[in-house]
Amino acid sequence: MRICDGCGVSADDQHLRERIQRLEWATRFRPLHIQALLVADAPPASLEDYFYCPAQDRRQRSAAGQQFFDELARIAATASSIGADEELALGDLQRRGLFLTYAVECPLEDSGARAESIASASATLLNRIRLSYRPKHVVLLSEHLRGLIPLLQGAGWGDRLILDGNGPFRLTTEGCPDFEAKGCGERLAAAINGVV
Repeated sequence: MRICDGCGVSADDQHLRERIQRLEWATRFRPLHIQALLVADAPPASLEDYFYCPAQDRRQRSAAGQQFFDELARIAATASSIGADEELALGDLQRRGLFLTYAVECPLEDSGARAESIASASATLLNRIRLSYRPKHVVLLSEHLRGLIPLLQGAGWGDRLILDGNGPFRLTTEGCPDFEAKGCGERLAAAINGVV
């Protein structure tokens, strides 16, 4: 087995193929200049729920995957962005200069180790932000990312962090029955529209 460069674990061929597929989808919708980099904790295990996988049929996504997609699409605030053609919505976000990435680039097998995985990936994430993405603003989308706030502030990103109050937004890709994103898309859109 080889080591995956996205998550640092020994990975089989299926894991590596799925990582490459996620990279291809995301690259297709990456803006040339990123106004706001949206950072979630880790991609969902199901490829159909991956944000940049435009579903031809919305029923391909889980309920949590649909809600996560719709809440982020609200930022673009166009008719095509919400609940209609996902490819158009992704294009709207791209034109606005918004891009979603993940602190840990591969799905987490053990959700209990989420904090450890994010902590061990934090230096790599900071390098990706500084050297590759180079956004004007950074938005943290998960309570699991709270520990990144002092790291980003210490690395000079404090004045370019967009937070929900004094912490991350609570938008999660996890399939929780009481999905915390209700209303988060509107608050997120208002915060981003204030600076982007």
